[in-house]
Amino acid sequence: MLRIGQVEATATQDGMYTDGNVAGGIASTRLRAAAFNATQEELCNIVETAGIQLDVTDTRQVLTALKKLFLSRANPFADIKNDGVTAVASALSNLQLRESFSGIVGDTRNARMSIAIPSATATFTADSLIVEDSAGRQYRLSVIDVNINLASAGAGGMDSGAAPVSGFVALYVIYNPTTQATALIATDATASAVPEICSGASLPAGYTASALVSVWRIANSQFVTGFQCGRSIATTNNSLLSTSASSPSSTALNIASMIPKNARRVTLSTGAVQTSAANATGIIVQSSASGVGEVGTQAASTAGTSASNAAARLSIIDVQTIYYKTIGSGTGQFSISTSEYEI
Repeated sequence: MLRIGQVEATATQDGMYTDGNVAGGIASTRLRAAAFNATQEELCNIVETAGIQLDVTDTRQVLTALKKLFLSRANPFADIKNDGVTAVASALSNLQLRESFSGIVGDTRNARMSIAIPSATATFTADSLIVEDSAGRQYRLSVIDVNINLASAGAGGMDSGAAPVSGFVALYVIYNPTTQATALIATDATASAVPEICSGASLPAGYTASALVSVWRIANSQFVTGFQCGRSIATTNNSLLSTSASSPSSTALNIASMIPKNARRVTLSTGAVQTSAANATGIIVQSSASGVGEVGTQAASTAGTSASNAAARLSIIDVQTIYYKTIGSGTGQFSISTSEYEI
């Protein structure tokens, strides 16, 4: 931009136009092409920078361009929203903000899934769920009602390949921000613990956000009977140990046959039957070899006496492992079983 005084000597000392004064011997300012060209190009640059083609019949192009280039104060940020999902994501990234300050990925309200009999299909529902993408953008979803079929692939099925014959599958709710579509996708979670969001390679096209919502045991390529509430999965009662061998020191017990690697807590029942008229005997389960979380049962010192404890929750410190030891000097039959775990 320039002032007329930069290209014309008849301008005022402060660079302004003047009409002049004949009586006072002051000449009027001469018009210069350079000044008009500077004004013209300044205005044209505003229009063209906004991506608008110059139109000789439109006298409002500068105003239109300014509205496009600057935020609207009548409805703040609506213009960015109108530019689409990519523009919103770019704006938030530039401001180092997340899509929303929702909370922890995977947080749900009233999450439910029920398998009445073994089946390859299931329905997961929730009143709300927080999903997240690999860039940390979060979305709070409402009224989740999605289906899974382990015999299919892609959205609504396995992420790749077939479901394991036995083991565990992880279920993710996945979300497409552009279409606002939601779906379930399953991945094999037998060999390793799975992350809280689904890896990008496993996501169908357009689905960028996800959240782990379940890890379920599989037998014969089907979900076993059970019921999920929140992040707890209840199953039929399953034996983890049945032995008559005494173990006076803490002994590691692998529970991988019934409990997935993602499990953080397990609900256990213990039982002890005294098989000889001697000192009382019993069994104790623990979260660690050092005795963390210890709970157990003890049978009286009368042959045939049995004891069992009400189901107790035990934290899992070492993946798919709990610890147990027997107590007393009598002989007995000892058992540990499980009916629930939490991921």
